[in-house]
Amino acid sequence: MQTGNKRWAWDEKGISTSSRILLPQPAPGVCIGYNQFMGDHAHKPPGRIPQAAYILRNYVLTRRKPFLASFKLTYRCNLRCRQCPFYTMSAPELSYGDACRIIDRLYERGNRLLMFEGGEPMLWRDGELRVRDLVAYARRRFFSVGMTTNGTLPLDAPTDVLWVSVDGLRETHNALRCAPIFDQVIANARASTHPRLFAHVTVNAINAEEVPALLAFLDGIFRGITVQFYYPYDHKDELFLDFDRRERLLEEVIRMKRAGTHILNSIPALQALKRNHWTCSDWLIDNANPDGRMQQGCYLRGRADIDCSRCGFSPHTEVSLACRGNPRAIQAGMRIFL
Repeated sequence: MQTGNKRWAWDEKGISTSSRILLPQPAPGVCIGYNQFMGDHAHKPPGRIPQAAYILRNYVLTRRKPFLASFKLTYRCNLRCRQCPFYTMSAPELSYGDACRIIDRLYERGNRLLMFEGGEPMLWRDGELRVRDLVAYARRRFFSVGMTTNGTLPLDAPTDVLWVSVDGLRETHNALRCAPIFDQVIANARASTHPRLFAHVTVNAINAEEVPALLAFLDGIFRGITVQFYYPYDHKDELFLDFDRRERLLEEVIRMKRAGTHILNSIPALQALKRNHWTCSDWLIDNANPDGRMQQGCYLRGRADIDCSRCGFSPHTEVSLACRGNPRAIQAGMRIFL
């Protein structure tokens, strides 16, 4: 990735080349864009009636299976962000076959929404295979497949949903990400043809004051915006936003949503996050790590100390409200994923 006159590099050691190629590969140096890839490898997801029947059977009548899976494909990253602990972790790089086996296990456990994360998931590779090959494999089965990226690489992943993390306007974003990447991220977003390209904003004590201006800026570039709040991994409290400021900010976010800004969080979820007055159904969440470990429950389980009083993970809020029949949370989930 090029930023001005500086080239950002990353370590590529430990990558297996043993897996066989299942999809046609581009010539060296050729980038397959979203539209071209999807035209060549389109899939037909389950229809709305089978989807609704599955949800009714497993999450209304019985309520036992996880539904939303987070798959940290790699811990490797080309950034060293202040708010992220994962780039400091290490694990052997997954082969294509191992990654597909994890995807299969997540599906068999009941999950129907799959999110690729990192590190930076777009750095994953196994020989000539890239993350787009894992996406294509997963999309054959799951209702929806998404990915969260830092946006420094071309935004051409053939996912159903693609989130770009943007945590401030230029100066703030670059300071939090510890690299001058803001202009490149925005240029990549403007160049992308992905139909569900969303911005994801994680609010903390540093960026909170400019979040309304940031949301207004992003609204003209992305198809939608989701908001969550920083969790103090390893007790790094200097980034944690106190609840008085959180509540005031959420009032403004709700006002902007009602005024037409394309904020995808439901209003009930935003209201619930003000003081964390909601009940988390963490059994709906599955987490997979690059070392193959899986755990059902909180996103933090096995990754950090858990303090539910400080939670800011809005996807957990939304899916928990939806499971309890909140119509606006259900509508938000369908608008984002389906």
